[in-house]
Amino acid sequence: MQIQGVEIIKVYTFEESSVSFRSDGLVWVCIKTSNDVEIKHVVEIVGALEDYGKGKKYPLLITTPKFTLPNAKARAYIATAESDPFASAEAYVIQSFSQKLVGNSFLQFNKPARPTRIFSSEEKAIEWLKSFL
Repeated sequence: MQIQGVEIIKVYTFEESSVSFRSDGLVWVCIKTSNDVEIKHVVEIVGALEDYGKGKKYPLLITTPKFTLPNAKARAYIATAESDPFASAEAYVIQSFSQKLVGNSFLQFNKPARPTRIFSSEEKAIEWLKSFL
């Protein structure tokens, strides 16, 4: 399977998300739920990274529906180094003003342990993530 000219090597599918390993070395985390993202969803995603990568770190491209947000507990957890030892960087692609507000407060107050940025353009997010390959 290919998406935008990039082959998808392996996909892990969960009820609320999917994790796709791309041929360009990035991992696309697609949050499918319109509910809040919770810690249990993060744990599923990290499990896929661990299973496929066997300890390797990947830059993560994270997309969500327009109004999906991580709850406060999930934001605090995601910011820790322990939450995802398999991510070298995280780029969140946002679609709404509420996501921008929450994303900016996440960066400012939670201070993620790995390089993390918020983008409104998937192309710019991918360009930035490729610097972590």
